[in-house]
Amino acid sequence: MNERLQGKVIAIIGGASGIGRATAERLASEHAVVAIGDLNEQGADEAAREINDAGGTAWGCRVDISIEAQVADFLDRAADRFGGLDGLFNNAADLRPSMQSQDTDAVDIPLAIWNHTLNVNLTGYLYGIRHAVPHLLSRGGGSIVNTVSDSVYLGETVRLAYAVSKAGIVALSNNTAARWGQEGIRSNCLSPGVTLTPGGEKLMPIEWQESMLRGMPTPRLGRPADQAAVAAMLLSDDSEFLNGQTIRVNGGNLLGTTTLGK
Repeated sequence: MNERLQGKVIAIIGGASGIGRATAERLASEHAVVAIGDLNEQGADEAAREINDAGGTAWGCRVDISIEAQVADFLDRAADRFGGLDGLFNNAADLRPSMQSQDTDAVDIPLAIWNHTLNVNLTGYLYGIRHAVPHLLSRGGGSIVNTVSDSVYLGETVRLAYAVSKAGIVALSNNTAARWGQEGIRSNCLSPGVTLTPGGEKLMPIEWQESMLRGMPTPRLGRPADQAAVAAMLLSDDSEFLNGQTIRVNGGNLLGTTTLGK
């Protein structure tokens, strides 16, 4: 693995499992120092311990992205511990089935579900950016990556709050790029398609996975490592000329009409 992230200090909010954990491992393999924050403190500590045991440098910390003081404290502690901050990966979301099942449509969604989803998925990302930017500016710039979703483009009949929150993140990210781009800060979005995380795969029946594959020009569904590879590129200087962009890592899923004749 290359060393393009040598000396970079990168914080991940939502790094205990799935895409976040795979990204932490990928960043460490490229010699970044990684601060892993997550509501799941045990998972964050475990991810950091595995990286440290493999010869990397990582630190795990409990952080609730919906509480601004905790986000600020996590980023401040990461910067103090490692001498600064060069990047932020905003990746947290509340994907509990109990939340997803109630995230329906504009008529039926309980307002408590709507408010909670936007508080975690959108306002929480604002907290991350708000408290990362001063640290990045003190280093002469850096990179922010925000996880969104192909649900922004699909027009599903359910998961309204989730899709709206993710669409809002795109606007938030673009504003950040425009506001601080001249000062060396890049802000881009990573938009995963169907990704078989260990937890998510259990919720995806084989029949559904096969149906998705029939409409894709790529012969497999996504893996966390696919997203991690692109996140690592965006957090590295290889993305120096990418700003205010959304990169859709979905195997060409929304090109599905090209495969209907098969």
